[in-house]
Amino acid sequence: MDSGSTGNLLCHLNKLHPNKSANNNYKFSNELFRAKLVEWIATDDQPFTVVKLPEFRYVIQICNAEAQISMADTIKSNILKLYKSYHINIQNILQNTPGKISFALDIWTSPNVIGFLGITGHYIDADWNIKDILVDFVNLSGSHLGENMANMFVTCLKEKKILTKILAIAADNNVANNNTFLKSLEQTCVENHIAFHHKENHVRCIAHIMNLTVQEILKHIRVGEAQDENIILEELLEKNNKTNDIIPKLKFGLHHSVKTDFHANVIFIQLLEI
Repeated sequence: MDSGSTGNLLCHLNKLHPNKSANNNYKFSNELFRAKLVEWIATDDQPFTVVKLPEFRYVIQICNAEAQISMADTIKSNILKLYKSYHINIQNILQNTPGKISFALDIWTSPNVIGFLGITGHYIDADWNIKDILVDFVNLSGSHLGENMANMFVTCLKEKKILTKILAIAADNNVANNNTFLKSLEQTCVENHIAFHHKENHVRCIAHIMNLTVQEILKHIRVGEAQDENIILEELLEKNNKTNDIIPKLKFGLHHSVKTDFHANVIFIQLLEI
């Protein structure tokens, strides 16, 4: 054993955390190796072709000469199989939740301009623990309009047989898209005898509201000039009456005048304290 602090650390690890000790003996098998290789490539976002690199293959051979490295096409096939197994596992978890599930949705566009609809589920399990889970990451083909989003969302929930478990929907504040999406979803729920109302079961994203509010406030702050917070808010409310409806306590959250846009962080922190 190494002397000094390293030796003490290894002793502590072996004694109190044997399951995490580096001295555990793992029996090598190519089946286990290939499974872990696939998990690593998927988790670390590596290309399938990483297995073709001579340097990579050399490192593996140094670690274990018996290791059989799969071809790139095989890696791709195994990752798809892994996805399907995770998909089934998620479906079973969601189907067996004791209560309803709230869903959060967001649209994301990749650098190569491919649209995706991210869907997360939020629920309380049988032990009263709050759980969050990625339900799906759907390729949003076609337009990003609300009706198309609703069709993709409903299709996802029907495939997982959890459409009847809808409790609430959280989304950003794109009014036109949200209204169309929620009304279309409500119509589908009515047709399937599921209780859902496009207003009562809609939860607006508070983070997005805060972001929009701070951006709007910053437009009214003139760099280099001290301004009274009441003047800023009065100007803001005159141009956009909806702001007062969104955050009625906003006026009471601004206690300090600001001289430059550097102090925008102060505004944001105060908003969070409302």
